[in-house]
Amino acid sequence: MPMFDGFPKGTKALPVPSPFLSSLLADIDDIAELKCTLRFLWHASQVSGAPKWVDATSLLSDAILTTAVGSQDAIRQALTDAVGRGTLVETNGRYLLNTPQNAQVVAGTAPAPGIAPEPVLAQQANIYALYEANIGLLTPMVADQLRDAEQTYPVEWVEAAIREATERNARNWRYISTILERWATDGPNTGGPDTDRRQRTSKSGEPGRHSQTASAAEYLRRRRTAG
Repeated sequence: MPMFDGFPKGTKALPVPSPFLSSLLADIDDIAELKCTLRFLWHASQVSGAPKWVDATSLLSDAILTTAVGSQDAIRQALTDAVGRGTLVETNGRYLLNTPQNAQVVAGTAPAPGIAPEPVLAQQANIYALYEANIGLLTPMVADQLRDAEQTYPVEWVEAAIREATERNARNWRYISTILERWATDGPNTGGPDTDRRQRTSKSGEPGRHSQTASAAEYLRRRRTAG
């Protein structure tokens, strides 16, 4: 059994409903349902505002959860079991903790301002999961750095930078940040977005930036202005 290195100083604590650690802990006899419910709570904690729903796509694309339970089919079954048990409620592929307020939202008997949070929240959760699965423990400081990066650069750049750091076995935030800063100056070269989302191929056959692509700095400037 692999040894866990322990929780470093400053590790973020997540809120867990007290019944989960009492009656539910005694009742849930399927390890996949237990893991999936815990991971749902992690995703929900990343969502600002209310209600804190988690899209099914975020859970099914979660590399840590897939590794934990074995497959996407196992995730689907675990979510079905959690809904059947009454731990979660579901509407239109969105899962919420089964509270009276959320149950009213699902039933359509309560107003739901913000029921469709900005798409960035789902993307943000995926970035956090991608970092945890490939780089290391998500500390509060790293979470803040990821959030700042997501607000500064396109989501695809952050995802690609994490993957490049993984491929080069440089598993730390400093390396990821350096990649993003280089792309902001020179332009991305890993399939990241550019003005027309195309790349040219050099005579050597190596991919390079399209000759008519605007500089990444200009792209980011326009993106900030539009936001």
